[in-house]
Amino acid sequence: MDADKQELLEIYKLHAELADRVSQRREGVNRLYVIILTGVLISLAAFLRYGAEGIPVGFISTVGGITGVLLSVSWFIVIRSYRQLNTGKFDALHELEKKLAYPFFQREWEILEEGKNQSRYWKLTVVETFLPAGFFVLSLTLIVASFMIK
Repeated sequence: MDADKQELLEIYKLHAELADRVSQRREGVNRLYVIILTGVLISLAAFLRYGAEGIPVGFISTVGGITGVLLSVSWFIVIRSYRQLNTGKFDALHELEKKLAYPFFQREWEILEEGKNQSRYWKLTVVETFLPAGFFVLSLTLIVASFMIK
């Protein structure tokens, strides 16, 4: 293999590794948001169950709901940002693959029909957004319910 091809292959391997690291960071961030939001729900449940001296239940519910909404929106934005970053990384990998013997990632994407057929493959970011959307709806429901508490 000539020096140019070898250098290109090394760049490709490095870039593929960096794309994998982004996915690992993304998984860690998702785990962090689940832990934080679960903690908020557990704290809220404890306050509602055992009370907080002098603090109205409606206020605790409203603060918990607003916290949940803000965290859910933040989480959704982070997922979107990681999707954009991964899109750029894989576009660059596809460009590099045009100069290599086999376009592995491009071929894989073709086999998965570019995520357009959900019976073949669901894009990860679509699946990932179910959880923040669920927490968002739950938090919004809590805010609405807090105004009904007397």
